[in-house]
Amino acid sequence: MDRTWRRVACRPHRRDAVPAGSLRRLHLVRTAMMQERIHEWHSPRSLLVLHDLTPQAGHAAWRAGVIARDQGADLCLLHAASEPGAAESARIALERVAGGLAARLGVQAEVRVVHGDPVRAVMQAAGSADLVVLAARRSNVLREWLFGTPAERLIRLCGRPLLVVKRPAIAGYRRVLVPVDFGPAAAPAIAAAASLSRSTAIEVFHSVAVRDEVTMRTADVPEAAVREDRQRNADHARARIRELIGTVSGARSSAIPSLAFGHASSMVLAKEQAMRADLVVIGKRRRGLLADFFLGSVTQRVLGAGSADVLVLPAARKEPGPVQRFRNLLA
Repeated sequence: MDRTWRRVACRPHRRDAVPAGSLRRLHLVRTAMMQERIHEWHSPRSLLVLHDLTPQAGHAAWRAGVIARDQGADLCLLHAASEPGAAESARIALERVAGGLAARLGVQAEVRVVHGDPVRAVMQAAGSADLVVLAARRSNVLREWLFGTPAERLIRLCGRPLLVVKRPAIAGYRRVLVPVDFGPAAAPAIAAAASLSRSTAIEVFHSVAVRDEVTMRTADVPEAAVREDRQRNADHARARIRELIGTVSGARSSAIPSLAFGHASSMVLAKEQAMRADLVVIGKRRRGLLADFFLGSVTQRVLGAGSADVLVLPAARKEPGPVQRFRNLLA
């Protein structure tokens, strides 16, 4: 490559060109990302289904039944009644669903009916659940624009793997897409895909950013140099994906690397459509509420615009500090 353009392109990244305060903030951000704890994936032994008596919730119950059968897990059907008088009819309806699961899948499901907000009901009942399952469904558009859908609220608050079901559960998952950004959530997401998939069609996908290419072309860098840089980035990303796959014993023979260039959420949605994925598995980073509200995230866009079921592994809750533990003892 021509060393002239390389010096120009690299000049903004020199340490002496960045204020000391910015370097300190960058170091703190990188340290926090390295110390972030992600929910580790384990084959679920208990599933909790939020059922609102709609046909979409029926799809979620049957999907949970298939997973419970394949994993040998316990299953609980939970309904949050808006009025006390509706509890008995809801229980009858859920017992009918449980009977169908027992007859068709051989899975025994516990039925639980409570009164109150569905998200709060799941929060109270999810302590013993390894996986929470619910349907993708919108109701109050204004409320969900302000606070998020029930799925988005549970992703932020629940601290449990959450499966959002969008399609009928005809069979086990056979085409699974796992978008990764090489953060700490990548390996657990691959492990979850390998655990829930019944075939070898798992694609571990990474979208390579093109910001550097735009900068290089703006600086009139020769096209051959741009292509060489793109190939280098692709080779590096593909090697990192293979390294990730190698760390997950159940995925070494079933997962393959896949790459694209462009904006992450757009590329993930395009890849989902191209491979006709049944399931997308995403490990979500811990972000602030305002960051999700104003900027959105890959998780939110895949939940909103994708057609496949979505399994989200949330960032694990941080361990309380010594002061908070002492307060908890006094409470």
